[in-house]
Amino acid sequence: MVDGSTLSVAGHFVNNSGSEGHAPTNGSPQRGCILHVGADQPQESTNALYVPADAAAERLAMGGIEVVVLHRNPTCEIHHLGRQLHDIDPLATVLAMGEQGSQGGVIGVGDLACDQAVAWGQSRYAAKLDALVRQQGGSPAGEFACRGCDELIGGGEAMSGFRSRLRQVAEHDVPTLIHGSCGTPLEPAARWLHVSSGRRDQPFVPVDCRADPDPQLLVRIFGHVGNAFPGANEPGPAAVALAAGGTLLLDGIEHASRRVQMRVVELLRDSSWRPIGTETTIASHARIIIMLRQPPLQALVAGDLQRELMEHVSGHVVRMPTLADRAEDIPDLIRHHVTQSALRLGRPRPQIDDSIFDMLAAERWTGHDRELELVCERMVLHATAGRVTAEVVATWIVSGQQGSPSDSLVCDGGRTLEDLERTAILATLAYHKGHRRRSAEALGIGVRTLGLKLRRWKDAAIVPETI
Repeated sequence: MVDGSTLSVAGHFVNNSGSEGHAPTNGSPQRGCILHVGADQPQESTNALYVPADAAAERLAMGGIEVVVLHRNPTCEIHHLGRQLHDIDPLATVLAMGEQGSQGGVIGVGDLACDQAVAWGQSRYAAKLDALVRQQGGSPAGEFACRGCDELIGGGEAMSGFRSRLRQVAEHDVPTLIHGSCGTPLEPAARWLHVSSGRRDQPFVPVDCRADPDPQLLVRIFGHVGNAFPGANEPGPAAVALAAGGTLLLDGIEHASRRVQMRVVELLRDSSWRPIGTETTIASHARIIIMLRQPPLQALVAGDLQRELMEHVSGHVVRMPTLADRAEDIPDLIRHHVTQSALRLGRPRPQIDDSIFDMLAAERWTGHDRELELVCERMVLHATAGRVTAEVVATWIVSGQQGSPSDSLVCDGGRTLEDLERTAILATLAYHKGHRRRSAEALGIGVRTLGLKLRRWKDAAIVPETI
């Protein structure tokens, strides 16, 4: 049995603070280790750690554990210890040797041989982790099919420079801020950065901070222990834990409250996090990417982005170019979006005349890449005999983009900027038949922000209560 001061890891010792006695670590530990609790250490062990019962919780909180094996120990109640460990890391598979049945997240494996139990536990862990990452809309470990590799289209100077900057940032394992206008492919850019880094074979986990209210967002990012709040009978995994060894993307963090942003500051500052409902800190091994749909300075001045958070990501800031910056890429983007739309809709890819390329390349795309993508989708849907004409495409584009602004968009003293904003929001809600989440996504704002604006206008009797 090892003593309480050291933990044996694959032939060398690690003290309980995590520092190694013989060889330096090679960066953040990734998942893959098996934690044996209360067992004698064999002479040779591979990828296994052996700890006494009183050191198990501390080592599990350091991260890197896939399977916990609880061996019979007269000094502790095995299921009680197992429940404590399951609360610390609900992703790890907790096995109880010599026990039958499952309770509190602890799985009794009966008389199953230890190596067979470990192999089963690893398979269960891998399947559970992959399923949870996919539920988040991310890419599990080892899955190289990140959309970002295919969506950063264009060989022009602006896009080539952007990709070059992402490669440079990918080499440095530090928090990164990517920002750009609403409608630009920001998430694909974050995925592209992930697969260009040394973490490409680990999970990519995105969290949309615009979609959920504060309590749900905190739980989604940081997880919770069992019974942390009513209905939380079992501990819930955290996105930051799912991304261990990989990348955690926080999309639209400027729409999150100060409370959420300051918890992210703690994560960046201390490289550790606390599940909701406990003060136990867990080591973080995820790279953090922050994504904004407005310039950082603008978000700071408006009070949307906390200064403390900006200070932690200001070392690596990358701006996504708009279509106005890379008009030379528009023909390549049209070919890509038309092909993807045809595959998605199950329709033949139409022929596109050169006049269409010229016309679309000359437009000023206020909606950026997303607006162009929708035009390409309509070309696929409305093609006749495999062709689409420039005259038809021209009717889908807002007129007056190349000239002076439309009179309806002028603040002439009678209409204020808030009037124009309210008109755009109400029109978008009507287009989406009152669906707030879809409307918020189209506007590039959070559902909470949209609700607050509508509440303020209703209280002032500017808009009907029925909206």
